[in-house]
Amino acid sequence: MALRSMAMSEPPAASWLAAIVESSDDAIVSKTLDGLITSWNPAAQRLFGYTAEEVIGRPISILAAPDREDEMPANLERIRRGEKVDRYETVRRRKDGSLVDISLTVSPIRDVTGRIVGASKIARDITARKQVEERQRLLTAELSHRVKNLFAVVQVLAERSASKATSAAECIEAFRGRLQALNAAHNALIGGNWNWASLPSLIRTVLEPYLGDGDRIRLDVEDLQLNPDFALTLALGLNELATNAAKHGALASPTGRVTLTARVEADESGDEFRLVWQEDGGPAVDAPAVAGFGTSMLSQAIEYQHEGKVELDWRKEGLICRLTLPLAKAASSSGSRQ
Repeated sequence: MALRSMAMSEPPAASWLAAIVESSDDAIVSKTLDGLITSWNPAAQRLFGYTAEEVIGRPISILAAPDREDEMPANLERIRRGEKVDRYETVRRRKDGSLVDISLTVSPIRDVTGRIVGASKIARDITARKQVEERQRLLTAELSHRVKNLFAVVQVLAERSASKATSAAECIEAFRGRLQALNAAHNALIGGNWNWASLPSLIRTVLEPYLGDGDRIRLDVEDLQLNPDFALTLALGLNELATNAAKHGALASPTGRVTLTARVEADESGDEFRLVWQEDGGPAVDAPAVAGFGTSMLSQAIEYQHEGKVELDWRKEGLICRLTLPLAKAASSSGSRQ
């Protein structure tokens, strides 16, 4: 496609310069001091969608984006004064009405006598760079939000660990276990680019200290993508259940077993996420006079934050914890089942 232009006197080596303009990846456009387009290279067609035949002789204002109509006249006024408009970022409108981010320079065109007769514009598509910058901005904002939330959670865990402990060693042990559960949740979220966490991966990571001893914990877990908030709650809750089972429940006895099932089931009001932690074969269990931090935290978080419910059945044979909540509150919106 040859460079199209209105009739203008060509300087020496015009054909060489025309070839450079023709092959440039940047949109190169010239216009009169009245703003009429006089030349339009192939890159300008690719960027803005107009062919040279469609735009030569028309006002450059056809490219003006909403709320930027005054930008071009202001640039032309500077050109008339002999100034160059150094590269800056702006927005232009394509033929199809869509907007495109560009970087732009505008320079005076002079005739052989030095008189300013027009302006040349070099525009570069910076859409990809802007998208990267926006993703980076969103990631930074999300990271800041998550770090603040993490500090708040850690503070609560530290305070509760200290308030419920009877010794410094017990406090450190409880706090360490809760931090490990937080770490498990974060590792699972990293696998999902912080958009979701794999349910099987999360459960296995949290319960890893207890899974190496035969089949003391039997898992029947559906492959599900959890949203980040619920993944954090579930990791902390499972850590509390496993810690209590190791101290007072089924995992405190060589004959004790835990069965954990987690799956999606249909309900009259829609799909639900249901998890059951069932202990058997351990020492006889009595309901505590006062709910511990772990079960209280899990119950309150599921009820108030995730709109679900937790049922604790303190059977003599062992604790059964049933956790139920709407699937929409548990699963990631990017895809619940894999």
